[in-house]
Amino acid sequence: MNQKYILSGMLGLFIGLTACDTEDELIQERLDDNPSPNAELSGDPGSVDFSKYVAIGNSLTAGLMDAALYTSGQQNSFPNILAQQFQIEGVDGGEFNQPDINSANGYNISLNEFPPQDGATIFGRFLLDLSIPGPVATQGEVIAPYSGDIAQLNNFGVPGMRVIDAVAPGYGQFNPFYARFAASSSSAVIQQAVAAQGSFFTVWLGGNDVIGWSNAGGSGPDGEVDPAAQATDPTTLTNITNFTEAYTAIINAMLSVPNAQGVAITIPPITLLPYYRLVSYSPISLDQPNADALNAGYQDYNNGLDLAVSMGNLSAEEAARRKISFTPTTSVETLNAIVMVDKDLSEVTIPIDAEGNTTTLPKLRPSTPTDLLLFPLANRLGQDFGKGPYGLQDPATDAFVLTLNEQITVNTRLATFNAIIAQIVASTGGRVALLDINPVFANITGLTPQQAAQLGMSAEAQAAADGMQGLVIDGVNYQPDFSPNGIISTDGVHPNPKGQAIVANEVIRVINESFDADIPSINLSPYRTIVVAP
Repeated sequence: MNQKYILSGMLGLFIGLTACDTEDELIQERLDDNPSPNAELSGDPGSVDFSKYVAIGNSLTAGLMDAALYTSGQQNSFPNILAQQFQIEGVDGGEFNQPDINSANGYNISLNEFPPQDGATIFGRFLLDLSIPGPVATQGEVIAPYSGDIAQLNNFGVPGMRVIDAVAPGYGQFNPFYARFAASSSSAVIQQAVAAQGSFFTVWLGGNDVIGWSNAGGSGPDGEVDPAAQATDPTTLTNITNFTEAYTAIINAMLSVPNAQGVAITIPPITLLPYYRLVSYSPISLDQPNADALNAGYQDYNNGLDLAVSMGNLSAEEAARRKISFTPTTSVETLNAIVMVDKDLSEVTIPIDAEGNTTTLPKLRPSTPTDLLLFPLANRLGQDFGKGPYGLQDPATDAFVLTLNEQITVNTRLATFNAIIAQIVASTGGRVALLDINPVFANITGLTPQQAAQLGMSAEAQAAADGMQGLVIDGVNYQPDFSPNGIISTDGVHPNPKGQAIVANEVIRVINESFDADIPSINLSPYRTIVVAP
C-alpha cells in the first residue's frame, strides 16, 4: 500500500483554539508564577498551628507539570500556593522551602530515558503548539542535585513515588527526583518528612500505585498476584495489603509529631484524565486504495475466524468483534478504528493443511468506543517501525490501550485504595481531615451520578456529578483538558498552575470545615493555565 492516509480526530478537543503568547504575556506569566499574598487579607487558623507546614506526596505535590519538573511549575505547586496563603495576617504560617530544581524547562519524564545516553538530546517541558494542536517539547536539562539546605525543606513531593516507596529506605537509589535531596543513600522519604517536624501537613499519595499500570495499558503485573514485582517494576498494580500498611505507617509517622494535624487527599479518577481521553478510538482517515489494500491484508485473518466458528472453536459473537475491515473516509462518521492487540480475547487454533498442522490466530480486533487509547499513541499511529503503519498493518500493542476490562481493574483498585485512605483518616481522632478530590473531577468532566457510581466514586462525588462538562468558579468555566481554559497541563495528567490553585482552595475548604479555621480562598486569576509555543 502507498501509506497515504490521514490521522484525524485525535486531538479534536482543541480545534478552534486561538490563543497566542506575546512578549508582554510571557512577562506577565513570570509575574504570575510568583504571586504574592494579598497583604490586606487576614484569617484565623482555628485549632491548627501553621508555623511549620510539611507536604509529602508524588508529582502532584512536587509541582511537576507539562511532563517535567521545572522552576515555574514548582513555584506553582499546590503546597507552595497554600503556604503563601497561610502567611496572611492572623494565620501565622511560616516559611516554606522546596527542593528547587533551578531549571527553566526541566527534564521531560515522557520523552527522556534515565540515565540519559551520552550525546542524547535532553527534552524539557511541553508547550502547546496550536498548529497541531498538541504538545511540543522544549530543550531540557538533566536532573541536578539540590544545592540548598536539605534540613530546611518543607516539600517532600517526589515524582513517581508510590505509597509503598515513601516508606522504603534507600529509595533515592531508584528515583533521581528523590536522590537529589535525599538525606543519605539509605534514607526514606517519610523519615525526612517527619524530621521536618511539621505542625501541619498534607499527604497526597496513591496515584502512582495505579497509574504506572494504567499508563502501561494494563500490561504490567498485578501486585495481588505477584507482590515481588513491586520492587523492580513500576508498572505493577500495588498490592492492597502493602498499600494499607504503608499508608497507615505514613499517617502514623506524620502524627508522631506532637499535636500535628493534617489533610489527606484521595486519589483522583485516573481514567478521566485527558491522557486517556484525547485520542479517538477511530482516528484513521483512508482513501479507497488504502482501504482496499488493508482489507486484503487482513482477509486471511478474517477467514481464520470464520473457520474457527465453523469448527466450534470460537463463538460467532467474538468472531464478529474481532473481524477487521476498513472503509474509505467520506465524513467524520466513517473514520476508521485502529487495529489493536487484546490479551483477553480467546486463544484460537485452526488447521492450516491436511497433515494436521495448526496455527494460532493473533488476538487482534478493531478498537471500539469502550477502549481508551493512551495519549502517546498519537505520536505512533501511522508510523512505520518496520512492519507497516502502526495501528493498521502493525497492530497497536496492549501497552497503548486500556480495554474495558482493564479500566474496571483500574477503577476497582482506585476505589479500594480511596476507601482505605478514608478509613485510615477516620481512625485519627480528628487530627487528620479527608479531602475527597473526586467531586471536583466528577463535576468538571461532566459525569452523571450513575457514571460516578459505576466508577466507584464516593456519595459526595456522585452528588457533584451534574452531567455538564466544566467547573464554574467565579463565573469562569474551567475545562478538564489543556485548552486555554483548562486546568490540566500539556502532559494530560498533572494540573497546571490554575489546577494547582483549585486544589489548594479545596484543601483550604476542608481546613476551614474541619478545624474551625477561617482562611480566605485563593484568588485564581493570577494563575496561568497553559503556555503556548511561539
